[in-house]
Amino acid sequence: MRSGSLRRPRRKACLLFTLGALLAGCGTSGTVQGGNDTFSATTLTVYSDLPLLGPQGAQMTSIVDGEMLALYDAGGHVGKLHVSLQSLNDFPEPLIADPLHLADAQIGQSAHTASSDLSTAAFIGDFDSAATAISLPLDNQNDILQVSPGSSYVGFTDANAADYVGDPTRFYGYGSRTFARLVPSDLAEAKATVTYMRSLGVARLEVLEDNSDPPYDLANPPYDGVIATLVASDARAAGITVVGQHTGIDTQTDTRPGDYSGIAAAVAARHPDAVLLGGAPDGGADALWRELHAKLPGAKLFAPSTLATPAFLGRLGPAASATYVTSSILEPSQYPAAAQSVFAQYRRMFSLSPTAYVLYGYDAMNDILLAIRKAGRLAARRQSLLYAFFHLGPIKGAIGDYTINASGDTSLASFDGYRVSAGGELVLVRRIS
Repeated sequence: MRSGSLRRPRRKACLLFTLGALLAGCGTSGTVQGGNDTFSATTLTVYSDLPLLGPQGAQMTSIVDGEMLALYDAGGHVGKLHVSLQSLNDFPEPLIADPLHLADAQIGQSAHTASSDLSTAAFIGDFDSAATAISLPLDNQNDILQVSPGSSYVGFTDANAADYVGDPTRFYGYGSRTFARLVPSDLAEAKATVTYMRSLGVARLEVLEDNSDPPYDLANPPYDGVIATLVASDARAAGITVVGQHTGIDTQTDTRPGDYSGIAAAVAARHPDAVLLGGAPDGGADALWRELHAKLPGAKLFAPSTLATPAFLGRLGPAASATYVTSSILEPSQYPAAAQSVFAQYRRMFSLSPTAYVLYGYDAMNDILLAIRKAGRLAARRQSLLYAFFHLGPIKGAIGDYTINASGDTSLASFDGYRVSAGGELVLVRRIS
């Protein structure tokens, strides 16, 4: 049970039973190529694929809870169509022989499961950019609307000099854009990070880029490192001197502080007053952090949102107090009145304190339901649903008022700038727009 108590009021138990009923099994099965235009549906299924068992498991479960709340508020229906939620896990079970390859296979299987179900209307996920790089081509092949609550890699939506070769075109082999995200892209976060740096007086910056294999797909490039290139470019334009850029870092393989003594010494020799690492929260990331702090005790260490995980921040030791974080996930009190209503409902129904992640699940599901309503009697046709979603216009959501453009980017562009306490907790410094 989610609550710490084994007893619930009768009404709350009934509400939770109703929520559970919204979690359905797969609908009509069959392999679909290019969509389901000939499928006449009475039930549509929304698939959710998130790393529910990983180090961010509690946050990811909050996203699923938000999805269920939005579906509950809709009564599980849009017009005469019943809508159900199928929640999948894309994080490997513990104690497996090869977690990287298995996670890769699980993500692919999740996307295949969704694409093979004729009742599929949409796919919520993935949270990590490396995972989305696996699921997106298959969802696109089958015209499935994909809404991510977290994948910020710019190359999913925009052609940019920092993209890997062929992006974003290679994700859309069947032409139509099928991907949208609720968080700003790395382009927006890079600008926010540089704004934060300038407000803290940064004048000389070292940029480090993690080039290790991503945690999900060994064949794909390290998407989480791209923000380093974007920050370096924006920093120069903002008058910050970039004293060095280092791209030969592998935080998956090198996991001890001693593995980074040479890199840290070279960085220290260039006398930066700040260092930014673009990468994933692998075991080597915090080892690098501790070594940098040992060699540069007076420097500020900047972490993008990909590193803003409790596991990473909690392992920093003395380096925590030198760490600054930029995140598009805001403080709960900074979200609008609609969000506060969702939070209140979450407390009543789950007897837990909500995190901001609940809102991203809520809006992902609610935006899909809005598109189903807008598509009307054509909602079971995936191309029609895609058209409706990308023409929703202004959305008054729990995470704010925003639009989704034709490329799949949100108009939201607010970030919070944090410092990290000695215990690894985020402490708000300022709002960045």
